[in-house]
Amino acid sequence: MSGVKEAFERLMNNQIPVSVIGGVVTDVRPEEDTCDVQPDSDDAQVFDVALLNGIYPAVGAQVLIGLVENRLVDTFLISADKVTHFRLATTSESLLTLLQDLITALKQQTFSNGGGVTGFANNLAAFTALEQRLLNLLVA
Repeated sequence: MSGVKEAFERLMNNQIPVSVIGGVVTDVRPEEDTCDVQPDSDDAQVFDVALLNGIYPAVGAQVLIGLVENRLVDTFLISADKVTHFRLATTSESLLTLLQDLITALKQQTFSNGGGVTGFANNLAAFTALEQRLLNLLVA
C-alpha cells in the first residue's frame, strides 16, 4: 500500500501521468482499505484498488479510479456514487468514537434542583436510536 501512497504524492507534484477509468465495484474489503472494480470498458477486473480517502463504496457503485502510469497495480478510488460508510479519523481519534462518547455522556446526565437530583433524561430511547444510526454512517 505504501507504493500507492508514494505514487499519489508524486502525482500531486505533477511528476507522473495518471489515467482515470470508470467502472462498477464488485467487492469491498474495509479491513484492507481496498475494493475490486470491473471497468465499464469490459477490460479485465481491477483488484485491490486503494481506498485512501475514508470512503467505502457500496458493491455495485459506479466509481472512478485512478491508474498511476497506467499500471493496474497502482490504483486508487477517486469517487463513488454510492457509499456504505465513511471514516473520519486521526491517529488518535475517530468521529464515530467521539460521537458515541458524547451520546453516552448525554444519556448519563442528571440535573440538580431544589428537591435534589433528578433521574436520567426521559428521552433515553431517542439517544439510543441516534447512537445506533451512527453505525449506519461511520466506521472507527
